[in-house]
Amino acid sequence: MTQNCPLCAEKPEGEFWRGRRFYAIDAGSDDFPAFIRIVDREHSPEMTALTAQKRAELRALLDAAEEEMIAALHPDKMNWAQFGNMVPHVHWHLIARWRDDGFFPECPWGPRQRTVAPEITAERRALAKALLPKLAARLSEVESAF
Repeated sequence: MTQNCPLCAEKPEGEFWRGRRFYAIDAGSDDFPAFIRIVDREHSPEMTALTAQKRAELRALLDAAEEEMIAALHPDKMNWAQFGNMVPHVHWHLIARWRDDGFFPECPWGPRQRTVAPEITAERRALAKALLPKLAARLSEVESAF
């Protein structure tokens, strides 16, 4: 745990699953209703700081999360991102994208392309929230294999 690191918090806002080595956060918003983060529980600044086994587990968690999000939400595309520029702590962003979202085809941090009707966002956010318990169970299954 590193002082002043928001991802080292005991229970970060939006956390919906905590495993032995990783945890997951619901980071959904009006702009991105189906957005999760998978975070290393240790303060590791780079992927290469993780052991090979831990990297394999993280990849399996990311793959499982993407599979569940695609099956439940039917997005047009899934975006994965890992930067760590603002918070140098290994964490991955998984964001379900639709052709009619406010930023598509730009990246989530790019310029807004359009306004999305609130009812579309609300429906997608409700579906994403409903997915969280199933997603947590799937992440636990994956973790148990490691």
